[in-house]
Amino acid sequence: MWGRPPAWESEYIAFFDARQRDFMRIAYTITGDWPSAEDATQQAFSSLYVYWPRIKPATLDAYARRTLVNSCLSVLRKRKRETVTEYVPERAYADERDDWIDLRRALLTLAPRARAVLTLRYLEDLSVMQVAEILDVAEGTVKSQSKRALDRLREQLSADTNDPVWGTR
Repeated sequence: MWGRPPAWESEYIAFFDARQRDFMRIAYTITGDWPSAEDATQQAFSSLYVYWPRIKPATLDAYARRTLVNSCLSVLRKRKRETVTEYVPERAYADERDDWIDLRRALLTLAPRARAVLTLRYLEDLSVMQVAEILDVAEGTVKSQSKRALDRLREQLSADTNDPVWGTR
């Protein structure tokens, strides 16, 4: 009834199997929560499936990452429109550990595009040129956004150490 799957589908499935965990990690870092990361990852893989026969193998990795980042930003825009309440912390107590850093909380203070730049640059260990290609911006933009985002993270993390609730780690 349904017929045979297209010849390229096995390549897509292999790519999906190989990259699904990495994509979830990237999406989580950009979106800040697992449900949004799952939505963005699913949206990205759905889009990749539709365009798979037209994607050139040489540009597949960059195209896939760019699709994922765009999906993450789209999910965040949608979530921003739907958000009614402010951020509620996952816990209301200070941790006993002095060396613990709430990097996730600090990352969420950054703009989604800045999180995308840091995620691709440092978590995925991509070059400035690769990040610029994925985000379709100039290399100088990647450098300046990376610097500003890292400065903001440092500022947030040092502010957290002075925070009476969060800073007693």
